[in-house]
Amino acid sequence: MSDTAETRRRRLRLRLRRKQRRREVAMSVVDHLSELRSRIMVSLVAFVGLSIAAFFFYEPLLTLLTRPLCSLPDRLLGPTGCQLNVIGVTEGFQFRLKLTALAGIAFASPVWVYQLYSFVVPALTPKEKRYSIPFLVSSVTLFAVGFLFAYLTLPKGVEFLISLGGQGLNPIITAEKYLNFVGLVLIAFGLTFQLPLLLIFLGLVGAVTVEQLRHNRKIALVGIFALSAIVTPSQDPYTMSIMALPLYGLYEVTILILRRVKPTPA
Repeated sequence: MSDTAETRRRRLRLRLRRKQRRREVAMSVVDHLSELRSRIMVSLVAFVGLSIAAFFFYEPLLTLLTRPLCSLPDRLLGPTGCQLNVIGVTEGFQFRLKLTALAGIAFASPVWVYQLYSFVVPALTPKEKRYSIPFLVSSVTLFAVGFLFAYLTLPKGVEFLISLGGQGLNPIITAEKYLNFVGLVLIAFGLTFQLPLLLIFLGLVGAVTVEQLRHNRKIALVGIFALSAIVTPSQDPYTMSIMALPLYGLYEVTILILRRVKPTPA
Protein backbone atom coordinates (compact mmCIF):
# COMPACT_ATOMS: atom_id res chain seq x y z
CA MET A 1 0.00 0.00 0.00
CA SER A 2 2.80 2.37 0.93
CA ASP A 3 4.57 1.68 -2.39
CA THR A 4 1.37 2.43 -4.29
CA ALA A 5 0.81 5.67 -2.38
CA GLU A 6 4.41 6.73 -2.95
CA THR A 7 4.09 5.98 -6.68
CA ARG A 8 0.94 8.11 -6.88
CA ARG A 9 2.67 10.97 -5.10
CA ARG A 10 5.58 10.80 -7.55
CA ARG A 11 3.22 10.83 -10.52
CA LEU A 12 1.35 13.77 -9.04
CA ARG A 13 4.59 15.71 -8.49
CA LEU A 14 5.65 14.89 -12.07
CA ARG A 15 2.34 16.18 -13.44
CA LEU A 16 2.66 19.37 -11.40
CA ARG A 17 6.20 19.93 -12.69
CA ARG A 18 5.06 19.46 -16.28
CA LYS A 19 2.22 21.94 -15.80
CA GLN A 20 4.66 24.42 -14.27
CA ARG A 21 7.01 24.04 -17.23
CA ARG A 22 4.15 24.57 -19.68
CA ARG A 23 3.14 27.73 -17.80
CA GLU A 24 6.74 29.00 -17.92
CA VAL A 25 6.99 28.29 -21.65
CA ALA A 26 3.64 30.02 -22.27
CA MET A 27 4.74 33.02 -20.21
CA SER A 28 8.07 33.11 -22.08
CA VAL A 29 6.28 33.15 -25.45
CA VAL A 30 3.92 35.89 -24.26
CA ASP A 31 6.88 37.93 -22.96
CA HIS A 32 8.71 37.55 -26.29
CA LEU A 33 5.62 38.58 -28.26
CA SER A 34 5.11 41.56 -25.97
CA GLU A 35 8.74 42.62 -26.41
CA LEU A 36 8.50 42.15 -30.19
CA ARG A 37 5.35 44.28 -30.27
CA SER A 38 7.00 47.08 -28.29
CA ARG A 39 10.08 47.08 -30.53
CA ILE A 40 7.92 47.16 -33.68
CA MET A 41 5.99 50.10 -32.21
CA VAL A 42 9.24 51.97 -31.48
CA SER A 43 10.39 51.34 -35.06
CA LEU A 44 7.08 52.56 -36.50
CA VAL A 45 7.10 55.68 -34.32
CA ALA A 46 10.66 56.44 -35.46
CA PHE A 47 9.66 56.01 -39.12
CA VAL A 48 6.52 58.17 -38.85
CA GLY A 49 8.25 60.89 -36.82
CA LEU A 50 11.26 61.12 -39.12
CA SER A 51 9.05 61.04 -42.23
CA ILE A 52 7.04 63.98 -40.86
CA ALA A 53 10.29 65.83 -40.13
CA ALA A 54 11.53 65.06 -43.65
CA PHE A 55 8.28 66.47 -45.08
CA PHE A 56 9.26 69.92 -43.80
CA PHE A 57 12.78 69.56 -45.23
CA TYR A 58 11.49 68.66 -48.68
CA GLU A 59 13.44 71.33 -50.57
CA PRO A 60 16.90 70.29 -49.27
CA LEU A 61 16.02 66.64 -49.96
CA LEU A 62 14.94 67.52 -53.49
CA THR A 63 18.20 69.41 -54.02
CA LEU A 64 20.20 66.35 -52.93
CA LEU A 65 18.12 64.12 -55.19
CA THR A 66 18.51 66.27 -58.30
CA ARG A 67 22.20 67.15 -57.79
CA PRO A 68 23.41 64.26 -60.02
CA LEU A 69 21.02 65.45 -62.74
CA CYS A 70 21.82 69.15 -62.39
CA SER A 71 25.55 68.49 -62.72
CA LEU A 72 25.08 67.36 -66.34
CA PRO A 73 26.12 69.54 -69.29
CA ASP A 74 23.34 71.78 -70.65
CA ARG A 75 23.34 69.93 -73.98
CA LEU A 76 22.07 66.79 -72.22
CA LEU A 77 19.41 68.34 -70.00
CA GLY A 78 16.72 69.01 -72.57
CA PRO A 79 14.19 71.88 -72.65
CA THR A 80 13.28 71.70 -68.93
CA GLY A 81 16.85 71.84 -67.65
CA CYS A 82 17.51 69.90 -64.48
CA GLN A 83 13.93 70.23 -63.23
CA LEU A 84 11.94 67.05 -62.76
CA ASN A 85 8.61 66.80 -64.54
CA VAL A 86 5.26 65.65 -63.16
CA ILE A 87 2.26 64.43 -65.11
CA GLY A 88 -1.12 65.21 -63.58
CA VAL A 89 -2.41 67.47 -60.85
CA THR A 90 -1.70 65.23 -57.85
CA GLU A 91 1.59 63.64 -58.96
CA GLY A 92 3.69 66.41 -57.43
CA PHE A 93 2.15 65.87 -54.00
CA GLN A 94 2.44 62.09 -54.35
CA PHE A 95 6.10 62.50 -55.26
CA ARG A 96 6.69 64.65 -52.17
CA LEU A 97 5.07 62.01 -49.94
CA LYS A 98 7.13 59.23 -51.52
CA LEU A 99 10.41 61.13 -51.22
CA THR A 100 9.82 62.01 -47.56
CA ALA A 101 8.73 58.43 -46.78
CA LEU A 102 11.94 57.08 -48.33
CA ALA A 103 13.92 59.62 -46.32
CA GLY A 104 12.07 58.47 -43.19
CA ILE A 105 13.05 54.87 -43.93
CA ALA A 106 16.69 55.85 -44.43
CA PHE A 107 16.88 57.94 -41.26
CA ALA A 108 14.96 55.40 -39.16
CA SER A 109 17.01 52.40 -40.33
CA PRO A 110 19.58 52.71 -37.48
CA VAL A 111 16.69 52.55 -35.00
CA TRP A 112 15.34 49.44 -36.74
CA VAL A 113 18.75 47.75 -36.71
CA TYR A 114 19.19 48.51 -33.01
CA GLN A 115 15.71 47.22 -32.14
CA LEU A 116 16.30 44.02 -34.11
CA TYR A 117 19.69 43.50 -32.48
CA SER A 118 18.30 44.10 -28.99
CA PHE A 119 15.54 41.56 -29.61
CA VAL A 120 17.85 38.85 -30.95
CA VAL A 121 20.95 39.29 -28.76
CA PRO A 122 19.58 37.57 -25.59
CA ALA A 123 19.31 34.31 -27.54
CA LEU A 124 22.93 34.42 -28.71
CA THR A 125 25.77 32.49 -27.12
CA PRO A 126 28.72 34.44 -25.61
CA LYS A 127 30.84 33.61 -28.68
CA GLU A 128 28.08 34.76 -31.04
CA LYS A 129 27.66 37.97 -29.04
CA ARG A 130 31.39 38.65 -29.38
CA TYR A 131 31.12 38.51 -33.18
CA SER A 132 27.69 40.15 -33.47
CA ILE A 133 28.72 43.74 -32.70
CA PRO A 134 31.64 43.86 -35.20
CA PHE A 135 29.39 42.29 -37.84
CA LEU A 136 26.59 44.76 -37.10
CA VAL A 137 28.87 47.80 -37.22
CA SER A 138 30.58 46.52 -40.38
CA SER A 139 27.24 45.86 -42.07
CA VAL A 140 25.93 49.37 -41.39
CA THR A 141 29.26 50.91 -42.43
CA LEU A 142 29.47 48.93 -45.68
CA PHE A 143 25.89 49.80 -46.58
CA ALA A 144 26.58 53.49 -45.95
CA VAL A 145 29.81 53.33 -48.00
CA GLY A 146 28.00 51.63 -50.89
CA PHE A 147 25.17 54.16 -50.66
CA LEU A 148 27.57 57.13 -50.67
CA PHE A 149 29.74 55.63 -53.41
CA ALA A 150 26.68 55.20 -55.63
CA TYR A 151 25.55 58.78 -55.00
CA LEU A 152 28.97 60.22 -55.87
CA THR A 153 29.20 58.23 -59.11
CA LEU A 154 25.61 58.83 -60.20
CA PRO A 155 26.34 62.00 -62.25
CA LYS A 156 28.67 60.13 -64.63
CA GLY A 157 26.24 57.23 -64.84
CA VAL A 158 23.27 59.47 -65.64
CA GLU A 159 25.36 61.39 -68.19
CA PHE A 160 26.41 58.14 -69.87
CA LEU A 161 22.84 56.83 -70.07
CA ILE A 162 21.35 60.06 -71.45
CA SER A 163 24.15 60.46 -74.01
CA LEU A 164 23.38 57.00 -75.41
CA GLY A 165 20.17 58.44 -76.88
CA GLY A 166 22.13 60.73 -79.19
CA GLN A 167 21.67 64.38 -80.06
CA GLY A 168 18.29 63.90 -81.71
CA LEU A 169 16.43 63.21 -78.45
CA ASN A 170 15.32 65.68 -75.78
CA PRO A 171 15.09 63.91 -72.40
CA ILE A 172 11.98 64.74 -70.38
CA ILE A 173 12.69 63.14 -67.02
CA THR A 174 9.67 62.53 -64.82
CA ALA A 175 9.99 62.83 -61.06
CA GLU A 176 8.56 59.37 -60.37
CA LYS A 177 10.89 57.48 -62.73
CA TYR A 178 13.94 59.46 -61.66
CA LEU A 179 13.27 58.78 -57.98
CA ASN A 180 12.77 55.07 -58.68
CA PHE A 181 16.02 54.91 -60.67
CA VAL A 182 18.12 56.74 -58.08
CA GLY A 183 16.57 54.81 -55.19
CA LEU A 184 17.22 51.44 -56.81
CA VAL A 185 20.83 52.31 -57.63
CA LEU A 186 21.56 53.50 -54.08
CA ILE A 187 19.92 50.48 -52.43
CA ALA A 188 21.53 48.04 -54.89
CA PHE A 189 25.00 49.40 -54.13
CA GLY A 190 24.37 49.35 -50.38
CA LEU A 191 23.17 45.74 -50.41
CA THR A 192 25.86 44.38 -52.71
CA PHE A 193 28.55 45.93 -50.50
CA GLN A 194 27.43 43.38 -47.87
CA LEU A 195 29.10 40.61 -49.93
CA PRO A 196 32.39 40.67 -47.96
CA LEU A 197 30.50 40.07 -44.71
CA LEU A 198 28.80 37.04 -46.24
CA LEU A 199 32.15 35.63 -47.34
CA ILE A 200 33.71 36.29 -43.92
CA PHE A 201 30.79 34.52 -42.24
CA LEU A 202 31.16 31.53 -44.56
CA GLY A 203 34.89 31.49 -43.82
CA LEU A 204 34.36 31.57 -40.06
CA VAL A 205 31.94 28.63 -40.13
CA GLY A 206 34.27 26.66 -42.40
CA ALA A 207 32.07 26.69 -45.51
CA VAL A 208 34.86 28.29 -47.58
CA THR A 209 38.62 28.57 -47.11
CA VAL A 210 41.16 31.22 -48.02
CA GLU A 211 42.72 28.84 -50.54
CA GLN A 212 39.35 28.37 -52.26
CA LEU A 213 38.84 32.13 -52.48
CA ARG A 214 42.33 32.59 -53.92
CA HIS A 215 41.95 29.78 -56.43
CA ASN A 216 38.56 31.05 -57.67
CA ARG A 217 39.53 34.69 -58.21
CA LYS A 218 38.63 34.65 -61.93
CA ILE A 219 35.30 32.96 -61.27
CA ALA A 220 34.59 35.50 -58.53
CA LEU A 221 35.34 38.39 -60.90
CA VAL A 222 32.94 37.02 -63.52
CA GLY A 223 30.33 36.36 -60.84
CA ILE A 224 30.65 39.89 -59.45
CA PHE A 225 30.11 41.38 -62.92
CA ALA A 226 27.11 39.08 -63.41
CA LEU A 227 25.69 40.16 -60.04
CA SER A 228 26.25 43.81 -60.97
CA ALA A 229 24.37 43.27 -64.23
CA ILE A 230 21.44 41.79 -62.32
CA VAL A 231 21.09 44.33 -59.52
CA THR A 232 21.79 47.57 -61.42
CA PRO A 233 18.51 48.87 -62.87
CA SER A 234 20.12 50.44 -65.96
CA GLN A 235 22.39 47.43 -66.75
CA ASP A 236 24.78 49.68 -68.68
CA PRO A 237 28.53 48.89 -68.76
CA TYR A 238 29.49 52.02 -66.83
CA THR A 239 27.23 51.39 -63.82
CA MET A 240 28.10 47.68 -63.83
CA SER A 241 31.83 48.46 -63.78
CA ILE A 242 31.45 51.12 -61.09
CA MET A 243 29.75 48.53 -58.87
CA ALA A 244 31.87 45.50 -59.82
CA LEU A 245 35.37 46.95 -59.38
CA PRO A 246 34.96 48.05 -55.73
CA LEU A 247 33.25 44.74 -54.98
CA TYR A 248 36.22 42.84 -56.33
CA GLY A 249 38.50 45.04 -54.23
CA LEU A 250 36.42 44.10 -51.19
CA TYR A 251 36.75 40.45 -52.23
CA GLU A 252 40.53 40.76 -51.97
CA VAL A 253 40.21 42.54 -48.61
CA THR A 254 38.03 39.66 -47.41
CA ILE A 255 40.82 37.19 -48.22
CA LEU A 256 43.27 39.26 -46.15
CA ILE A 257 40.84 39.43 -43.22
CA LEU A 258 40.18 35.68 -43.27
CA ARG A 259 43.93 35.01 -43.29
CA ARG A 260 44.20 36.92 -40.00
CA VAL A 261 40.99 35.69 -38.37
CA LYS A 262 41.26 32.07 -39.41
CA PRO A 263 44.61 31.26 -41.03
CA THR A 264 44.70 28.38 -43.45
CA PRO A 265 46.70 25.39 -42.19
CA ALA A 266 50.14 24.97 -43.69
